[in-house]
This record gives sequence, C-alpha cells and structure tokens, in this order.
Amino acid sequence: MSSLVYIPRSAFNEEDVQSLANICLSEDTARVDKHGGRRAAFQYLLKLKSFGMDLSSYIDSEKWETLIKKMEKLKNFDYYKQNYDENRDNTFEEYWELNSTSQKIHPKAKNNRKYTTEHFQPEQLKVYFNKKQIEKIPYSEATLESSGFVDSDTRVNMRKYPISERKNKGQIKTIKGRIEQAVFHVPPGKQVIILDFADDRMPGGLFLYGASTQEETICYNSNTYRALLDFKYQRFDGGFMIPEFGCLYIKNVKFFQPADPSVNKNVDVIAAACYDLAEVHGLHIKTKEDEDLESCTQKKFETIIASAQANSNENGENTYLILGPIGCGAFENDTTTIIELWKNVLSSPLNENSKTKQHDAFEEIWFLDIKDDKLICFENIFQLDPKERMEI
Repeated sequence: MSSLVYIPRSAFNEEDVQSLANICLSEDTARVDKHGGRRAAFQYLLKLKSFGMDLSSYIDSEKWETLIKKMEKLKNFDYYKQNYDENRDNTFEEYWELNSTSQKIHPKAKNNRKYTTEHFQPEQLKVYFNKKQIEKIPYSEATLESSGFVDSDTRVNMRKYPISERKNKGQIKTIKGRIEQAVFHVPPGKQVIILDFADDRMPGGLFLYGASTQEETICYNSNTYRALLDFKYQRFDGGFMIPEFGCLYIKNVKFFQPADPSVNKNVDVIAAACYDLAEVHGLHIKTKEDEDLESCTQKKFETIIASAQANSNENGENTYLILGPIGCGAFENDTTTIIELWKNVLSSPLNENSKTKQHDAFEEIWFLDIKDDKLICFENIFQLDPKERMEI
C-alpha cells in the first residue's frame, strides 16, 4: 500500500513526535491496534527516520526493532472488521466498511453508502499536527508530487489574503438546533465550516453501530464518512488517528438536506477530538487530574481555528464557522472549562496593530447545541444576550 504521508518537518514539535512514539510503544493493544492507531502513527515515525531524524530519545534501538516486527504482523489485520464478520475474519481489506453485508452494521450506515461512492481527492484531505504547521504554509515550496503537500490552494490564498490582515465582522452567536439543520440555515453564497466532535481513534466513531451523537449525525447526513475512510486507506496506510494537538480538515463535503436529500450543500469539515476523560474511546491519554490538560486542549483549539482561517475562501468575509461544546458529552470534559478555552483562543490577538481578534477572521461564528444549559454557559462566558439566540 502506498500511503500519502506528509511531514511538515520545520513545524514538528518534540511533543508531536513524543505523541506518535507514545502510541507506537503503548502496551494497550485494544486501544491502539483495534482501529489502527499504532499503524497510522508508525508511518509518520518511519517518514521522520527517512529524513535522518534521530528518534533514539523517543524509542531506543531495541524497541524500534521490536516495533518493526510488530508492524509487519499488524499490516495484515484489521481487528475492527472482525466485529462485523460472521466468521470473525480480521484479514485486512480496504474499504470493507462500505462493502460488508453484515447485519451488525446499522441500516442508517448502509443507507449512507449511496453518498460514498466517490473518492475524495488528496487535496481535500489535510492533516494538521499543530498551529505552527499552518502558519508556515505560505512559506512552503513543497508540492503534492515532491512530498505529499496538499495545501497548495491554501498557500495561494494565504499569500494573497494574509490572515493577520483580515478584519471582518467576526460576530459570535449562539444557535439552538442540530448540525444537519444548521448547515442549511447559513445564508446562500456563504462558505460553511463545521467542527466535527470526532473520535480520534476510529473513523466516524460509532457510525456503523447506528449511534446518534454529533459526529455520527454528520456522517449520516453527508459523505463525511467516506472522507474519513479515505484518510484511513489513502493517508494513514490502513490505520487511523487524529493528531493529538491537531485536526483533520476535509474540503467540500456534500451535506444532504434531511427533508429532501436531492438538496445538497458543500461544507468544509474539521474533525478534531478532545481528550476522552472517561478513558473509553480516546487514542491520546490524559485524565482529569493531569496538570497540563487545559493547556494541551487549548493547543488543539488553536489548531482548529488556524485551520479554519487558512482554508477560508479568500479573506474569510463570507465564512461561517460552526463550533460547539466539543468533548462535553461521552468524553466528560467540563463544559465551563471548554467554553473558557474557546474564549481564550477566539479572543486572542489576530493583529495587535489593528486590534483585531482571532474571530475577526470570519464573518460569523456560531456556537451550536440543542441544550439550553450549554448555550447559557456560552452566553455568560462570552457576554452575549440570550434574547439574540437563534433557534432552528
């Protein structure tokens, strides 16, 4: 298999390499191997090693040799597949998720297959490890052919419309409603970017089981699941992960209106994950007691906002960004803390001279949820008038 692994060498931090090494060295095989997290992370370490990077401070030579032998075996298996195969077959098979006739796959997931017949192009599937990687895009001379660089469109736009010079409305609002409705509530002619509260360990979370949380809802109403599988099979060598301090950015996902699927709309999707403090699904491990939990979560949010700014159409004056209380459900993050971190990031300076903030790179930012308590919390922290809240 030939995977498209791009390494932004000048932007890689020690913590990014350590995060990959932690996955590769983990003894929790159920967590890092069932969905191929170790497999995906290993591809990046291999690439770094091919550049001549000394990884001995992360993985000593003996452990590296053991890891190589382990990966030789793992590449032949997909342990998630056996959950759905009648014969418990776990032999690696590309895109089995779209071809299996297993009765264990929920009808909603099978019904979505009519939207997932076409591959996403490499340039539509972007992997961001940190904010610094995105900030360096305008200065890169890399190409898809030379190194797997897929941000040529973003590079052109960032050079023409420097993010620090953007000065848009940046209006922040609360919206009560569901994501599959909200994307069609954005005025025509506007770019829509939505945040997918993703599972960093498996594409689409519990999509195949028929779960109905935010990520699965996005997948049922669009071709996002196909994009996530293309990350798995085209970018991550048959495994899957979302970088600990980063995100996956998908260009031009097609959303289908629930009431009339013949009506569709192009939307960009940012797949990112908070730490799973319930310690059930998450790939990257932190607990509620970790002292650096908030600072590491803020780094994730900084990458999310930077990715949206970088991929905005032109100068972002017609871009709507839809966020929400990510990680505050099954992952058990504290709602107040998460919203305060959003405020820290969105209110940080965009340009000291023009006195603009990060949110001024967009036309509007919507904080979306179906629960009043989370919307009230956001309104209190951002000092918004609850009477101006929209309902969809």
